[in-house]
Amino acid sequence: MMRLPRAVGMTLVATIGCAGASGSAGGPAPAPALSRGQFTRYVDSLVLAPAFRNAHWGVMIVNAASGDTLYSHNAGKLFMPASNQKLLTGATALTQLGADYRFVTTFAATGPVNAGVLSGDLVIVPSGDPTFADHFWAGDHRNAFRAMADSLAARGIRHIAGGMVRGATPFPGQPCGFGWELDDLTEDYGACVQDLFVNEGFRRVHRRRTPTDTATVTEAIADPRGAFFDALRAAMGERGISMAGAADTARVAGRDAFSTLFAMQSPPLPAMLTRMMKPSQNQVAEILFKTVARERAGVGRADSARRVMERQLMAWGIDSTDFAVRDGSGMSRHDFVTPRLLIRVLDTMRRAPTFDTWYASLPIAGVDGSLASRMRGTPAQGNVHAKTGTVDKARTLSGYVTTADGQLLLVSLLCNNYSVPNRDVDRVQDAILVALASRPLPRRR
Repeated sequence: MMRLPRAVGMTLVATIGCAGASGSAGGPAPAPALSRGQFTRYVDSLVLAPAFRNAHWGVMIVNAASGDTLYSHNAGKLFMPASNQKLLTGATALTQLGADYRFVTTFAATGPVNAGVLSGDLVIVPSGDPTFADHFWAGDHRNAFRAMADSLAARGIRHIAGGMVRGATPFPGQPCGFGWELDDLTEDYGACVQDLFVNEGFRRVHRRRTPTDTATVTEAIADPRGAFFDALRAAMGERGISMAGAADTARVAGRDAFSTLFAMQSPPLPAMLTRMMKPSQNQVAEILFKTVARERAGVGRADSARRVMERQLMAWGIDSTDFAVRDGSGMSRHDFVTPRLLIRVLDTMRRAPTFDTWYASLPIAGVDGSLASRMRGTPAQGNVHAKTGTVDKARTLSGYVTTADGQLLLVSLLCNNYSVPNRDVDRVQDAILVALASRPLPRRR
């Protein structure tokens, strides 16, 4: 495997120099501005390096204020976006659902409650809420189910004479995305989504490798609904609530057969958006994808979600030849986007009233999320807000960077079909962003 020469991947040292002189405030002064021609030659030297002769780079860099394109290479060509697909999903969800959107899971009964006994079945009416997870419940998703059991106890329920069943699904259709790799489906990041979802679809398993060595691994939950029912029943047991019947995920109560006991609301959409973007959480993305379809098309199927997203992108002035949508997370190798589409989405969200929410949800270079370890100790640290993406032979990064003179730039850096290690693609992406963050806006001449 050919490696990218380290000199090509390093930031500014040999090609255009580094900022280093002290400024008036005692910190490093920005390096002098480059001309557009100098900047173009610099980026060309990276993306057209011999190590990438078999690869495809798509790059577009635009001045947000003026709309001027500072650099463009294959900006109208289609690329696999990997998790840059989440930019489309997040932008569509924030636009279509609004920042105040919450999931609501309803708990109901098919019979009355008398003297501590629920005479019928306990019914869980699912919404697809992705927040019954460690991240949202003080590091232990079981706390969510303990809260459910507490709510049952608060209504005087000590025994359920029937069993546990569910209401109608908001997500008919296949739980896995179109074109997902079979090998991914047992991994935590590849968990398929259902309407009742526990801990983002994965569980920790302790496996003893030797008599003295116990390993903890994560794996996808094969039966999310069953895991939800099991977790709730365990929490009920902790609270002294017994149940005579079975927890049966196959049984669906009719809409007119039950009355509501209580409901649980998720945190608002920005919390889920951040969880999707910063660690690149695939299952939150898929649930938001289907939820937009349920709310706007009346049915939470992937094909409906695809049509809703396509209509939204075209409403933003994006040509239908600039994308192919198959899922919400980017795990599908049948998703395709152009760099100019991603620039348009970034610019549209920059103009939206929810921009602060959107901007804060993205990984920050050298600070958090999937960019926590990148661009540290450079002017890009704490500056670049961008979404990463990785599937086999696709490495992407799109977002925002502010120049040394305070100009906000929109940047999309997509690389497909390369044979160098991922870290060599990262070096090129990082070098471009550091160059932009280190200097004033490139001059026209």
